[in-house]
Amino acid sequence: MAIALIACNNEEGYKIKIQMEDLANASVALKQYVDGEMVTLDSVVLDSTGTGELAGVIEAPEMMYLGESGNRQSLPIFMDNFNYSVYGTFEDVNIDVDAGPQAEFNIYKDGTKPFEEEKSRVLEVYYQARGAGVDQDSLQVILQPYYEASEKQAAYDSVYMADNPSSPVTLYLLRNGFHGMSDTELQGALEGFGPELHGTSYYAFLSDYLEKMKSVKVGSEYIDFELPDTTGNMVSLSDYVGDGVLLVDFWASWCGPCRRANPGVVEIYREFNDRGFDIVGVSLDRDREKWLEAIEADTLTWNHMSDLEYWNSKAADLYAVKSIPHTVLLDKNGIIIARNLSEDELREKLEELL
Repeated sequence: MAIALIACNNEEGYKIKIQMEDLANASVALKQYVDGEMVTLDSVVLDSTGTGELAGVIEAPEMMYLGESGNRQSLPIFMDNFNYSVYGTFEDVNIDVDAGPQAEFNIYKDGTKPFEEEKSRVLEVYYQARGAGVDQDSLQVILQPYYEASEKQAAYDSVYMADNPSSPVTLYLLRNGFHGMSDTELQGALEGFGPELHGTSYYAFLSDYLEKMKSVKVGSEYIDFELPDTTGNMVSLSDYVGDGVLLVDFWASWCGPCRRANPGVVEIYREFNDRGFDIVGVSLDRDREKWLEAIEADTLTWNHMSDLEYWNSKAADLYAVKSIPHTVLLDKNGIIIARNLSEDELREKLEELL
């Protein structure tokens, strides 16, 4: 995809002039993610030469998507109140804009291009090998350069964000890569953005997440919740708090890292259960049968809860869980004493406590 940039700020709103012959007579829509759903904000039917124009007002800069109505394939376009010119073909498109978040995003993308090209190359080889029946160990060897390119891209992102702490592109990257940050780190990052970005959905989401992180940080009292257990009966987290040290384990049957971690958790449970240690599993599953099958297959003999709402899990939201496995360790008084301990760290902590 070739991208060139030319535009000027438009105080009356945005204008997108489209000239794409391969979309002649097609309905083209400007779309945005709202609460996890793709919503059409504006649309136009292009004429027989593929020409048309969209116009409106953007309340705050945000990544949106331009494409043919009803077609999942879309062109990302970082929208703000600027004039854009989109031309060429869908496979080789040009976006002319000389300022604003799209211009900044293109600079960022130029820097990540080598990593993206390497990952695409590796994935092509990987899928060919998998289709040919290559064994799992060999597939992992093939994927190693992909992981290395991902690490390099993550390092590039960190440098870019540090060099551009108030950029809307940095806010966009932060929204997509905040997992693993402490509340102090996230708060520090958010303080770098000026008032002009406080109205974005990205800033609102991260601010809300930060408040949830603070409410369940180490030293805080646990927050109770109620979910169905494996028999369908409603149980509360408070039903398991108070008898000793309790590990709240957020996981799912579909989560590979969770399933790989389970044998170690089982070993620790067997070692410390008689000494006052217990676990309650909180699953982010959607399929009840797969959830129950995984419990049995991994011999997870402790109590379990799930509303089967996937990432919309009520409990996961309360505890600011955005990736799994995710664990929260409570003392006998229901105080959060640790989060996301490794297997060795958990064993060491239990030796200390019990």
